Amino acid sequence: MNKTLLVSTLLCGSALAMTGCQTVESQMQTGNPLAQPTLKSTIQTVDGEKKEVGQVFLRPVDGGVQVYGKLTNLQPGRTVSLHIHETGSCDVMGKAAGGHFNPDNKPHSNPDDMNGHAGDLPNLTANEDGVATINYVNKKIAATEAGKYSVNRLAFIVHAGVDDYTSQPSGNAGDRIGCGIIVKN
Repeated sequence: MNKTLLVSTLLCGSALAMTGCQTVESQMQTGNPLAQPTLKSTIQTVDGEKKEVGQVFLRPVDGGVQVYGKLTNLQPGRTVSLHIHETGSCDVMGKAAGGHFNPDNKPHSNPDDMNGHAGDLPNLTANEDGVATINYVNKKIAATEAGKYSVNRLAFIVHAGVDDYTSQPSGNAGDRIGCGIIVKN
């Protein structure tokens, strides 16, 4: 059985179009392998409100780790950046999460470039309802509890702007507006 990293408790988004939006409990009843999470987190705003703004999930698949889910309450048409950062802390307005997860000390790049940061992910654009979805296979991380490429105890950071994939060290992606720590369930 695949181990699953679960970010939040509600499974919903484009990657689950076949099953629709389901709670973890309903997935356990249907035997869906995503019902057995090993790690979980919730992405919240980094301001004082700590309002939930997203659910993102990771699970091992052939060729890498599927990263899928959604961000909510964005301005319609707005493009933001989502990255995995090196430290599992959302303190100091998300700055305590450090830089992008980069276990091989490579330059920032397009997420599909195998010579870039392991934590680089594609930009996300909100639809007319202010929802941005992701369904991407990252070939540079591991959905395990430990190891050099494990994302356990790291943080997702949502940046206010577009990642240009070239500026060093982080793509000029703007302020940190959301953060979620990935922890063992």
